[in-house]
Amino acid sequence: MIESLTIRRKLAILSVVALIFFVLITLDVFFEGALVQFDKVVNHWSLSWHTPLLDRVFYGITQLGNLMAMLFYTVALTLLMLWKKYREGLLFYWSGMIGASLLFSVIKELFMRTRPSSCIGGVHQYGYSFPSGHATMSMTFALLLFFLFYQKVSGAYRVILLFFCLLFPLLVSFSRVYLGVHYFSDVLGGMMLGIFWVTLMAWVFNWWGNNGKFGLHCEAMH
Repeated sequence: MIESLTIRRKLAILSVVALIFFVLITLDVFFEGALVQFDKVVNHWSLSWHTPLLDRVFYGITQLGNLMAMLFYTVALTLLMLWKKYREGLLFYWSGMIGASLLFSVIKELFMRTRPSSCIGGVHQYGYSFPSGHATMSMTFALLLFFLFYQKVSGAYRVILLFFCLLFPLLVSFSRVYLGVHYFSDVLGGMMLGIFWVTLMAWVFNWWGNNGKFGLHCEAMH
């Protein structure tokens, strides 16, 4: 019980801290503060060292965080968790993904920030700039995987999971800045929004310290 309360407290603190950072970023964007000025520097810098090879690499990375990719991951994970009878995990996952997508979509429409560029090559990028949907959803997806499976795997599988959960959102987010379709503050805000939402959901579900109440007791996925 003490361990559960301690973990829930940490989750609550992490969620609040992420929300505070998101609010501060949002206020800076709204009032065009120092971060917005930094955005212009980063955008100019990122566009200055493009090469055909890097363009192909980061275009491929950015596709890993688009809508179709997220739908594919979701279908695959849904089938896996249904097969493992991990229904509580499925509820947690869907709550995280749907909630995060609604959050960033609504905030985009409220702020209506124009993208630094609306095209990647000949492909038009629809929607507004802040916060980045790719950054929000890649961070959300990675954190959901961490909470769902970290205690179920061990050894090399755990190391692989940790590396993926760290690198996936960072690479997808950086690809958006590199390709010039988002500002730095867009992706930073998106990542903070994803952290806030998933840790809030983990706190609500009491996921990390419930000793199996929501399915953590089921068979480890080695």
